Amino acid sequence: MKHTILSLAISLACCGAMAAPAVDGSAFATARQQFIAGSGGDASARDASIEAFEKLSTSQPGNPVYLAYQGAGFTLRGRDAMMPWDKLKFTEKGADMIEKALSLLAPEHDTLLLNGTPASIETRLVAANTLLALPDFMNRRTGGKRALQAALDSPALAQAPAPVRANLLSTAARIAADEKRSADEINYLRQAVATQASTPAVAKAAARLKELGQ
Repeated sequence: MKHTILSLAISLACCGAMAAPAVDGSAFATARQQFIAGSGGDASARDASIEAFEKLSTSQPGNPVYLAYQGAGFTLRGRDAMMPWDKLKFTEKGADMIEKALSLLAPEHDTLLLNGTPASIETRLVAANTLLALPDFMNRRTGGKRALQAALDSPALAQAPAPVRANLLSTAARIAADEKRSADEINYLRQAVATQASTPAVAKAAARLKELGQ
């Protein structure tokens, strides 16, 4: 099972609240680091991140970012499970949580920022990278593509830091390549490179453009 979400260069810190107590920024940073470690195969860190994001979601139930990351953590648990039925159970649970996070998005999430990134963009980025990486038989691709396109079309995208925009555009380029839409792939790759973000995503985009003779 591919999980391209694992390659995201995410750098977040909580800096807002929505009709709820302010969340400890250090708690969010710790949960993020645990998620990244979990994505790399550390099972204890993965489980710790799920628990941490659950607590964050409980403290701010209206914030979809935390729920999206919690769901992504469950898909990692599904990835790592030994038994086929556990793989399916945890992955479905995580995908359902991500879909719920997407359903929570409202106009105010375009202006709620986490380390400069609109909550709506971050939620859709996590959703796109996770749902699009799941097997086709799970029927989550449509939701992933919808989240990706909504992020690309959102005026809030311009507010996101360059690394976040680069990640999103790189995802769009990858999907275009999978679907044999070469012109769209090249367009997204060029936009990713134009962000000038010093991230692996931009380096890969530049290498891919060179490979395509662009």
